[in-house]
Amino acid sequence: MKASEIIGGPKAGEIMGHLCDIEEGSAKEFTYRAGPDLRAIFIYRKGEEVFSYENSCPHAYLPLNMKAGLFTEKSGKYFMCHNHGALFDIKTGKCLAGPCNGQSLTKIDIELKNGTIFAR
Repeated sequence: MKASEIIGGPKAGEIMGHLCDIEEGSAKEFTYRAGPDLRAIFIYRKGEEVFSYENSCPHAYLPLNMKAGLFTEKSGKYFMCHNHGALFDIKTGKCLAGPCNGQSLTKIDIELKNGTIFAR
């Protein structure tokens, strides 16, 4: 899904942040509202790469994290739904274990150029 398709969300080309603003192994969270609709997304940093997903587990549609910016399990290898323990591949969002096995997080398309993160 393009970030610009989120109701009340960023417009294509809008700056969403900078790589240096997100600590390694952590995420920056965003919430968008248009009327009654509320959408939460996060941008996660792994080295010089960023990955963005809707902050909603496909099993029960609850937020993945219980603490701000914390989306992985202890080793940092997988995203984890802190409500049901489902594990997700960081690069693809695919559920690898747990009650939503085989499903995926909703990927949000972003672009990283010269350390700046843009909505697509």
